[in-house]
Amino acid sequence: MRQSGQTRSQLATDMGISSRTLDKWLLPESSGDFRRMPETALRLLASRHGLRKSANLSMPYDWSNPSLADDTLILAVLRRASFPDLVRTCADLGLGTVQAHVNAALALVPDDERGILARILARMLRSIEIAFNESSAA
Repeated sequence: MRQSGQTRSQLATDMGISSRTLDKWLLPESSGDFRRMPETALRLLASRHGLRKSANLSMPYDWSNPSLADDTLILAVLRRASFPDLVRTCADLGLGTVQAHVNAALALVPDDERGILARILARMLRSIEIAFNESSAA
C-alpha cells in the first residue's frame, strides 16, 4: 500500500477483493483470522506495483523472479544464514514456516558445510524464537 500510495480500500478494489479479505491477509500470523495471501495475488501485486518480497532484506533474493514462491525465498535466506534477513523472514512468513524448511535448505548445501550451517541456523532460530516469545509476552 505504501509503495502504490493506496488505502486499504483502494488496494482491495484494485485487486478485485473485499476489504475484509485484504484485512485478513494483513493480520499477524498468530491471529485466529489470519489468512495467507495466495501466490496469484502476490504475483498480481508484483506485476502492477513492482513489489518484491526481498525489499526489506539485505540482498535481492528474488532479483530474477519478483513473484518468487515463499518456499524458495525461505530456502535462499536459510542457505545464506544472514541473521537480519532470517529475522525479517520469520517476522513476515512465520517462525514455524521457516523452521519447517531447515532440513530442505540443509539438503541443498555440500556435505562438508551441512554440519556447521545446521548449528548456525539452530542457534539463530532459537534466538529468534526467544525474542518473539519475549515480545509477545510484553
